[in-house]
Amino acid sequence: MDDALGAGGRLVVLARPPELPGDGADRIAFAARHPMRTDPATVDALADLLASQRRLDDVLGAAAVMPAVQANLDLVSHLAREAHDDLRGRLIDQAAQWAQFAGWLGIAAGDHGWSRYWLNQALEWTVESGHDALLGTVLSFRADLAGQTGDIGALLGVTRAALTRPGMSPGQLAYDHYQLARAYVLAGDRQAAINTAVAAAERAIAALEHKGEMPPWDYYRDRAFFDLEAGTTRAALGQNEEAVELLTAGLDGLDADSASADWTGTYVCHLAGAQLAIGERDSAAQSVERVRCIAARNRSSRLSALVRNLSASMDK
Repeated sequence: MDDALGAGGRLVVLARPPELPGDGADRIAFAARHPMRTDPATVDALADLLASQRRLDDVLGAAAVMPAVQANLDLVSHLAREAHDDLRGRLIDQAAQWAQFAGWLGIAAGDHGWSRYWLNQALEWTVESGHDALLGTVLSFRADLAGQTGDIGALLGVTRAALTRPGMSPGQLAYDHYQLARAYVLAGDRQAAINTAVAAAERAIAALEHKGEMPPWDYYRDRAFFDLEAGTTRAALGQNEEAVELLTAGLDGLDADSASADWTGTYVCHLAGAQLAIGERDSAAQSVERVRCIAARNRSSRLSALVRNLSASMDK
């Protein structure tokens, strides 16, 4: 079927059972049938499965993995409801991590209702688990969702709230400073945006020097990612030549699995806008075509809408 449909291996990957260490897949299957007999090793297997799903999102796009994540969330939620002993804390924490990932998928796919539901559920579970670093991350994603829906006040307020959380990972602190800088641009406070962007760059350097402190959901926050964030922020500030340089470096530094991810397409859109702003129309057209290919590959309606907007800008 993969060959006949020209799916480029995507159907093969989806059909393949998750590669979990040891007897992880068997443990998860057993827990689904006997939730009252869930043990710590099963929670570890769920964590391994979540890690594989995160990387599958990079390869296939959000829309392709959302059904599997929904099924796994149903399972983890059920296991957490059935747990009334010391294991409940670990299951709730794992459920919160799955919900946070689901919320991100909704953002990437442009499904705001899905994202809002799962991020709100992640907030509830994270408050119970007491996982401060995760709570800050969920708040950050909730702020991102607010920005996507045009709520600049919530983008500012919730990002600030995320930055006040104790125990935040270095990578999350750097990202949130970049997010806050762009929020200040939207709110019309250019000086605050510039100051915050400087702080973000300093935080990014610190994060790269302390990668061992990053939680599992920060796995993609490397040099290339922070170049992309810096470039996007420069573009928001109207510093488009610097933005083109940083965004190009970031995109060139991505690993092969991330090259066609939904989130990569967003950064290519920012690159196209910056290229257009400095008169590099041919380069901008190439970037738009790259986004178009990513959108088609991942069946992303959100990226397709961004492509239409960019194409309209180029036609003016």
